[in-house]
Amino acid sequence: MFLASSAFALEFHVTPSGKADAPGTVEAPFGTLVQARDAIRALKKKAPLNEAVTVWVHGGAYEMQETLALDVIDSGTEKFPVVYRGVEGETAWFNGAPKVEDFTGHQGKIRKADLKELGLGKAAIRQLLFNGKRQPLARYPNADPADPLYSGWAFLKDVPKDKIEGHRWKRVAYLDPKDVRKWAKPEELEMNIFAGYGWWNFIMPVASVDATANTLTLQKDCGYDLHPHNRYFIQNALEELDAPGEWYIDRTTETLYFWPPADQGEVRIPKLGSFVKMAAATKHITIRGLNFTGCTETAISFSGTENCTVAGCVITEAGGWNGSGISMHGKNNLATGNDVSFTGATGISLGGGDRVKLESANNVADNNHVHHPGMIQKNGAGIGLGGVGNKATHNHIHHTPRMAVQFSGNNLVVDYNHMHHTVLETQDGGAVYTGGRDWISSRGTSLKYNFIHDTIGVGQGADGLKHPHFTWGIYMDDNAGGLDIVGNIVVRSARAALHLHNGRDHIIENNIFVDGGERQVEYSGWSGNHPFFKNHHQMMIDGWDKVKEQPAWKGLRNMDFDPRNAVRPDGTIMSGNIAQRNIIAWKDASLRYADLKSVSAEYNTFDRNLVWNGGREINTSVVLTGADTGEELMGSSALLAGTPEGKVPKGWGWNHKPRKELKLQAEPENVLRVEAATSDDPKNSKVSLHSPSMPAKAGGAYRAKMKLKGTKPGMRGSFSYAIFSAGNGYWQSDAKGVTLGTEWQEFELTGAMLRESDPKWKPWMSKFFIRVDLADSEGDVLIKDLTVHEAVALDGWTSWQSVGWDKHSIIADPLFENQEKDDYRLKKDSPAFKLGFQQIPVEKIGQYDSEFRAKP
Repeated sequence: MFLASSAFALEFHVTPSGKADAPGTVEAPFGTLVQARDAIRALKKKAPLNEAVTVWVHGGAYEMQETLALDVIDSGTEKFPVVYRGVEGETAWFNGAPKVEDFTGHQGKIRKADLKELGLGKAAIRQLLFNGKRQPLARYPNADPADPLYSGWAFLKDVPKDKIEGHRWKRVAYLDPKDVRKWAKPEELEMNIFAGYGWWNFIMPVASVDATANTLTLQKDCGYDLHPHNRYFIQNALEELDAPGEWYIDRTTETLYFWPPADQGEVRIPKLGSFVKMAAATKHITIRGLNFTGCTETAISFSGTENCTVAGCVITEAGGWNGSGISMHGKNNLATGNDVSFTGATGISLGGGDRVKLESANNVADNNHVHHPGMIQKNGAGIGLGGVGNKATHNHIHHTPRMAVQFSGNNLVVDYNHMHHTVLETQDGGAVYTGGRDWISSRGTSLKYNFIHDTIGVGQGADGLKHPHFTWGIYMDDNAGGLDIVGNIVVRSARAALHLHNGRDHIIENNIFVDGGERQVEYSGWSGNHPFFKNHHQMMIDGWDKVKEQPAWKGLRNMDFDPRNAVRPDGTIMSGNIAQRNIIAWKDASLRYADLKSVSAEYNTFDRNLVWNGGREINTSVVLTGADTGEELMGSSALLAGTPEGKVPKGWGWNHKPRKELKLQAEPENVLRVEAATSDDPKNSKVSLHSPSMPAKAGGAYRAKMKLKGTKPGMRGSFSYAIFSAGNGYWQSDAKGVTLGTEWQEFELTGAMLRESDPKWKPWMSKFFIRVDLADSEGDVLIKDLTVHEAVALDGWTSWQSVGWDKHSIIADPLFENQEKDDYRLKKDSPAFKLGFQQIPVEKIGQYDSEFRAKP
């Protein structure tokens, strides 16, 4: 790792007023960084450098028209580095956005200017800066400046039922009639849409708008289906230029139309690609103490470099759709003390290293302040890590549209970071996120001593936006495994502090998880018949086979386990996770402690934790029941017996019906037959049906018994209790999955209704039904001997422990120093210490003082 010395030998000077023919002395400085680079090259042609070189960049505003492109010929050495650095006490600002001048009036407060002299051409332009801040491209609907993230959205409508067959889900969208506008140039429009499940946005060119059919057609397929209720806005139309700050460029005439948000200000359009680009094999160069704004690509890009550094720089309002603040790929490179904000995509990205041999790249992002990334591409993270041995430490990351840190690789380090107000514009994400479909991804990674709070998440549906929603503080997705998750403090996550999605071989110790929004910890396992496992199993085998004989891999935890044997005898896959000596505390008595689904205590450990819910009863995902009580509630056999063969029994019906011709019918011997199917319609993608309704007692526990079989082996279904009241709402218990054979098998569903003390309980929750969901695209499922009884409800904590979880854990107040002020240090008499819990070094988390730290 390289940081240039403060001892200077050979010097050049650069000022904004420097001359093209100047020698670069303090008396006659250069005017550009490129001049300084060329002067160093000229020296090196004469003889190798035998002293360090410093290019002093004096304060002032630099109109940068040419990228500082550095190659191996520009390299320094470990002993004699090359440093481009700002002069202490002065501020050097480099602007890659030429100024737009000579505005004239157009209409009202809208001004216009000819852009031909800027040489921008006719390419799509998505950035305009006013007084150094991005302004919105003319759009419909307009966002409220007081609520820019959650206002200003239109929502797609349902596809008409008679149009679903053959519908092009990625190309054609149905609009609300009120959102179909008269646009003179629909072929110039762009749809900025959170398609599919709202994971991130797409900016898609529009082909046409049909005002009669209320449809919009894209020029090419979107990356995900255009689902009903996806949120979007339309941009790049002169007719929509109707609010301060909005702008539009007529590409034909190269004319800018702009409504200035203030009477006085400077208008600029980013044109320069990158400010600094270092090519492969460039070594020992530092960029320090400079300020950059306004570019279309990544501001500072290192590609295959070694021992190069960006230190104490300010990078803001930089980068387009794929534009980061800093990108480092190579080895032993360092980004430290920088302030990176308002980037088009990711703030800082690091990559490099050999994953097969586990050779580390050792690129480091340390002590940086990264905020408001992803201004254009909402999948932009604060810091992105890939490869092997790269590190993000002591950073302050906040206000991100998706992840604070997103990573995929091995032996990575994500330690001592402060991350907050993340996943502000997307859902199904985490402040810290990784996936591991290939069995080997993220193994060996350290996730330690981070403070993570206020992870939000945004859902989109028929009722508009909902937030917080469906996101986690720490999210280990899609089979990711082998991390050390230790000493983190995770507070106020929308769904839960931690989610393992079929995770394996994690060590989860000495963490503090506080006030998850729906539960505190969540595991979601797969079974051998789960479609995710079937789809990814070969990828897992291929990943393991690629590295299993490599010596370095043999030292990683449980890497001797062959994924061909992933499915355990009980059908579960999650294994090797050890969660112990954690503090888990929450205030809301209605929320769950933990949901551990499709995961077995035989192959995973969840124990010796301190659990605290203010002394109230602990609600878990395990609902065990005692003996049945009272009469059978459904009378299912009688219902079926009185139904003519081939007809739908009374009270049974469809929730979702993928095809019109599907059958739900009575069969001889009191058998109910339902046909499985799938479709592309997101509202009717799989079969779902309901039983007759039964009286629901608040807090009551129920046991349903039945016999099931499929017409083909391996058919999958799930069963749950549900309540629906038209105009009031819907509630559903946890679903229990089942894999069917072709012979009858007994199945039992237990669960409980909400208690009246639960804030989610409502007076209309007076009747419940059994919901049946089928996952297969074909085949029939048969049901018989269905009975439902009220049953004795067992205590939640007792039920939880009886299946193998938290047998040695304690329920006690952890004694935080001051939870109301987010001070989670433990008082000296905390009972957590008796479990072996170690005080978390909170004073080391986040940024620290350094001479290299930027002062924006």
